[in-house]
Amino acid sequence: MTDRTKDRTTTKPRAPDLALEKEKLILDRQKQELEQRKFELEEKKTALNLYLEDFKARWQELLNFESENNRWTTLYVTALLLVISWILNNGGKYGGLKGLYHDGDNAYFILAIAIVNALYTFAMAFKGYQIQQIAQYQYDYLGGKMFELIQAPFNEWERYRRTNFNTKVGPEPIRVVYYGLIGILPTVVSYTILGLYRGYEWRWQADLNHWASGKNWFFFGAVVLVTASLIFSVTTSFQNNKWKDILDKYSYRLESKTGKPQKNA
Repeated sequence: MTDRTKDRTTTKPRAPDLALEKEKLILDRQKQELEQRKFELEEKKTALNLYLEDFKARWQELLNFESENNRWTTLYVTALLLVISWILNNGGKYGGLKGLYHDGDNAYFILAIAIVNALYTFAMAFKGYQIQQIAQYQYDYLGGKMFELIQAPFNEWERYRRTNFNTKVGPEPIRVVYYGLIGILPTVVSYTILGLYRGYEWRWQADLNHWASGKNWFFFGAVVLVTASLIFSVTTSFQNNKWKDILDKYSYRLESKTGKPQKNA
């Protein structure tokens, strides 16, 4: 009996050994938590870099569209001035605009200017539509993903601009004037050309060739194309109106982690 009691006593764990084992388990658990946190941080860092690269790529795409728009606008205005100069210089030779439209195939050439204007309007409207899509993708999708990762506002330029520069009744006047003039100029020129043809040449061609007049059919096609370009331009401009709903939807991004609204910069 004495030997058995002695054996059980010698094999029983001592209190210091139990404390060390417990501390070791705690340290192992903390190490695992740190490793898990490190992994999550690396995962967030990778996602953050991917979203930033996507943002940079879309931003460069925006810059390319803006540069292309500016280049085409410059070319268009230059070509328009050259055409106006040609008409002014040759108007006397043909006895005014009526003679200019009536002589030879000049009517086709002048009506072709209206068609080129319509194509230019289509191109500029579509580029503007693409620019709005990219900007809204950056704010809506990429901005949302970035906010989830860093819990801070990101890419709030549109909100800042509209909050600080828009008037109570609408967009800032300088933008309205600029984009209004740039957008409406080709259409005004086109309808002016078409109106002059309708007044100077349509009736004469209809009396001469009736429905077989190629110039009148060309005129009709130009009217359809110019009108379609105007409708397309107005329709695509509505993409800009989505900003209000988007900004209202994500207004919570301006709240700090404490839930208090942040001051605008």
